[in-house]
This record gives sequence, C-alpha cells and structure tokens, in this order.
Amino acid sequence: MGLFDKIKEKSEETKAAAAAKEAAEKETEAKIAAKLDEAAEKAKEAAAAKEAAAVKEAEEKAAAAKKAEEEKAASKSKYTLDVDGDWKEKTTKTTQHILGVKVDGIMGPETVKAIQKKVGAEADGLMGPGTIKAMQKFLGVTADGVKGPETVKAWQKWCNGQL
Repeated sequence: MGLFDKIKEKSEETKAAAAAKEAAEKETEAKIAAKLDEAAEKAKEAAAAKEAAAVKEAEEKAAAAKKAEEEKAASKSKYTLDVDGDWKEKTTKTTQHILGVKVDGIMGPETVKAIQKKVGAEADGLMGPGTIKAMQKFLGVTADGVKGPETVKAWQKWCNGQL
C-alpha cells in the first residue's frame, strides 16, 4: 500500500471517526433535550398540582366563610328584636345571647349580673332602680330608674346593633 493509499485510508478513518463523533454528539443532545422536556413536564405537573391545592384551599376557605356568614345570619334573624318597647322573653334571650350567658329566657341573677357588668352598675344580680339608671345612662336615654318603653326600645335597638 502506498503512501497515497495510507493517507486516503487515514482520511476515511478520520471522516468516519468525525461522523461517529457527530452522531454521538447528536445522540447526547437528543438525550439532553429529552431529559429537559421530561423535567419541564414534571415542573408543569408540580405547578399544576400546587395550583390545584391552592384553589382547593381557597374554595375551602370560601366555603367556611360562607357557612360562618350563614350561621351569623341565621343567628341574627333568630335574635333580632322588634323595637316595640315591650320586654318579652325574646328580649331576654337576645340579651343573654349577646352577653354570653345561658340562653333560657329567664331574667335570673346571672343575666342581671351580665347586664350590670355591661352597663357599669354594681353586679349584685338584682334589677333595681340603680341598675336601670346605669342602663339608661349607657343607652343615652333619660335616667329616671324606671324600665319603661323608652328604655326598653333603646335596649332593643342596642341589642339589634350587637347582632
């Protein structure tokens, strides 16, 4: 084999090696591109899962807020008073509800003490003229110590405003 043939053979080997190298590089690039595509898909899936979780959490919070609002509205309608100046059982129950004592409709010492604490009277559990005067001052009506219609209407308005 002559020098020319050896050079030609080497040239062909070099070309073959270069082609093999190029093919290997293309294969590596294809593998890298596939891995990048796979990673991007996983990232999209993770983002979608995170977004779905955030949406679910927001929906749950909205549902809880709606339920709380509905309960509040139901409670409000249950305890809303007619402002008629007549202290009935419902006025007592609404007062008890607002002041956080047992709701039984009975104007007992526990309820009276809660009213007295609210209006700044001595909390002795007795609904006397001193308590009525403190209640009237609290409500901004004439403080005469008599639980008349003006005082009861003012209390009913105050109660409705607390619901």
